[in-house]
Amino acid sequence: MDKPLSVWYCDTCGEKIDDVGKGYVIWRSEGHPHDFKVIHQRDCDQKDHTSSAALKDFLGPQGLSYCMTFLSAGPIIHNLSGSSDQPQPNLSEFADFVRRVQVPYYEQARRSFANPELLSDFSDWNEFGPYIPDELERIARDYTGGR
Repeated sequence: MDKPLSVWYCDTCGEKIDDVGKGYVIWRSEGHPHDFKVIHQRDCDQKDHTSSAALKDFLGPQGLSYCMTFLSAGPIIHNLSGSSDQPQPNLSEFADFVRRVQVPYYEQARRSFANPELLSDFSDWNEFGPYIPDELERIARDYTGGR
């Protein structure tokens, strides 16, 4: 199984991105940030996505801080500007993206989330349990064949 937070799957071509330096994140920013995609830089770019940054910019504690700016510019900026208004991303879609770049084994497991057997096995779980790293590792191993 791939080391967590070291391999992603391109949302354009579906192939592995196993060199973080070749990964890129693109999103649309019309109205509010949305449609976040992890892609191969240059090779799989999409012209209709108007904003982008290197995948590495979203990793680790600094990357988490960057991700949070999509939700809030933070109290310093709000105090300087006198406003807390900011376009908000679709929270479900954004949470999926943040999990992809911050939660170990999420990327490996997420391709199995529509698997009928998995859905049956998790039908009585709460909204937190399936997304903890130990469970995600088990999902990646048991439902995707360790890919």
